[in-house]
Amino acid sequence: MRVMSVSDRWLEILLAPARDGIPVAEVCRRYGISRQSFYEYRRRLWAEGTDGLQPRSRRPVRSPAQTAGEVESLIVRLRVDNPRWGARILRTKLKQAGLDPVPAVSTVHRVLKRHGLVTPQENRTPKAWKRFERQAPNDLWQIDGTQVALVDGSKAWIVDLIDDHARFSIGAHAVRRFTAQAAWAAMEKAVMEHGAPRQLISDNGLQFRSRKGQKPVHFQEKLSALGIRQLNSRPRHPQTCGKLERYHRTFKEYYADHGPAPSIEVLQDLCDAFRWHYNHERPHRSLQQQTPANVYNISRKASPLDSRRVRSAPRVLKVSSAGSVNFRKRKINVGQAYTGELVRIVEGPENVIIHHAGTGEILRQLVLGPVGTYHGSGAKRGRPPKTPVAG
Repeated sequence: MRVMSVSDRWLEILLAPARDGIPVAEVCRRYGISRQSFYEYRRRLWAEGTDGLQPRSRRPVRSPAQTAGEVESLIVRLRVDNPRWGARILRTKLKQAGLDPVPAVSTVHRVLKRHGLVTPQENRTPKAWKRFERQAPNDLWQIDGTQVALVDGSKAWIVDLIDDHARFSIGAHAVRRFTAQAAWAAMEKAVMEHGAPRQLISDNGLQFRSRKGQKPVHFQEKLSALGIRQLNSRPRHPQTCGKLERYHRTFKEYYADHGPAPSIEVLQDLCDAFRWHYNHERPHRSLQQQTPANVYNISRKASPLDSRRVRSAPRVLKVSSAGSVNFRKRKINVGQAYTGELVRIVEGPENVIIHHAGTGEILRQLVLGPVGTYHGSGAKRGRPPKTPVAG
């Protein structure tokens, strides 16, 4: 079998009419090509010689739908200045900067790939973890420590706390040794800044709890005095405190860019700077690209005095064409101005709060009426739906 290049093959086809004495239409039928292609390649052969028979790019000369050059430059500049930002965060920053229209996340990703700013990664099969989220800020905090290295190679610890509902970084305390006293120092400072949570969850480290049958450690005694209920994760199951584990990963990426710190004092300054960036500047994917500070501050906060547990996790619903949503077998009016938009419904101990899922704006606060009632915009409790009058 003789192997032929593309140009040799086309040269054989173009010479076939004169060589075999057959018309062009018969040549096209024999080789399975169109007459338009035959004449196009013949024109290229006469104009450019055999070099004109080489395959050419099919990319169009113009791409009217391609992202504008100034927008691409802005995306590239933001990525270069912030190498840890992905396409979702970059799109949120473009939107916050007032760009209109805002390119889609997929468009931003293609721009990054086009400029070689995306590192290829292996496709990972997502694990089907069972996710949970507390309904109100301060209903549950997570606490744990993570270890980092200083300039001289010595080790230091950071005791971190994060709010389960808003992913808000409650506190970060840099210490040399991770003891029960260090854990409580971080907890005490966080309580002074943000109030006491209703519950606190940690792993089974001896900093947080005593062994079975032994006297409670310092940390347990202090929690009990404040009325905070202590929970512990299952042994060898870090996913229970997964939000804090993911926070540690994000901090260590930041520390790799800005560290290592020469002392505990400088490490504490880095922790404080990162907390501000994480809480107030960095959009969070699980919060619909809102910042943790925005979500933490818009809702009523739980406390150890709350005797009634939160009933369920927040729900995100789409507003119908009538301007309402169906929640717990009740129809709640939100307003036709929000038709087709997503709202986040938070059910607290006493009332229900409806937020706009995108902006975090509080749209309604109400007390649920009986099942099957309609909650209009003017009533605190629901009223029975209208029933047709029998004729």
